Amino acid sequence: MQVSLFHFCFFREQRKKLSSLEMQLSAAKQESFVTKRLPGNGRKQPTKKVLAVIGIMTTFGRKKNRNAIRKAWMPTDTAMKTLADQKGITVRFVIGKSANRGDSLDKEIETESSQTDDFIILDNQVEAPEEKAKKIKSFFIYAVDKWDAEFYLKANDDVYVNVDALGGVLTSYLDKPRVYIGCMKSGEVFSDPTHQWHEPDWWKFGDGRSYFRHASSDVYVISKALAQFISINRHILRTYAHDDVSTGSWFIGLDVMHVDERSFCCSSSSTGALCAAV
Repeated sequence: MQVSLFHFCFFREQRKKLSSLEMQLSAAKQESFVTKRLPGNGRKQPTKKVLAVIGIMTTFGRKKNRNAIRKAWMPTDTAMKTLADQKGITVRFVIGKSANRGDSLDKEIETESSQTDDFIILDNQVEAPEEKAKKIKSFFIYAVDKWDAEFYLKANDDVYVNVDALGGVLTSYLDKPRVYIGCMKSGEVFSDPTHQWHEPDWWKFGDGRSYFRHASSDVYVISKALAQFISINRHILRTYAHDDVSTGSWFIGLDVMHVDERSFCCSSSSTGALCAAV
């Protein structure tokens, strides 16, 4: 009974936080522009809100992938600014730091970043395969603090994203304050330690056979309120073996709209796909 009461109180507090965030979002959406104060004269000038921030998860030794993305769909130089100004979409590669701080791996990324200016380098996040879920959480925390966006999107560095199609999909959900969009799945939980997709905490998932509903790791989107929820509760949101499962777990018990958007299924060859594996 004590455990049930704990969970009841926990979720009640989270609902209160979400309600507060929703009121803030509702007030912001009464205007199509945000304002910034011009230095010196005190006047305000309208500035377009950010529609979406796209974080492309990359790692060391993947420069060829990054260059391929830059050539295929990620704008560079002035085109990057044009995309942000005209369509409200910001795109950045996301990477952590080497466990051996300041080594050749870090220096290579710093050099590349100085040339392209298209990185988010997470200073407090170690770049390692077993840290992927924590890295995703760190990205959402960083992005929601830096950009006042309606949506935050996570993508892998081996997928092609149709930015024009993305904008169309996202604008159709502007009136949904707590939306989680992606190629939804459940998937099998593997308890065998020798399996590639082993889940050490397999016993926590009901019968130990299936995960809860969550978006595939290739590409998924969360709305501003959910990104803020992650940021506020960063210290108590745990991570699992897989980053997509971890993200889905953070929204269990919340009143979240799960959108199974099939155009986000990057391995699909169906017409109108928003992304594709490369």
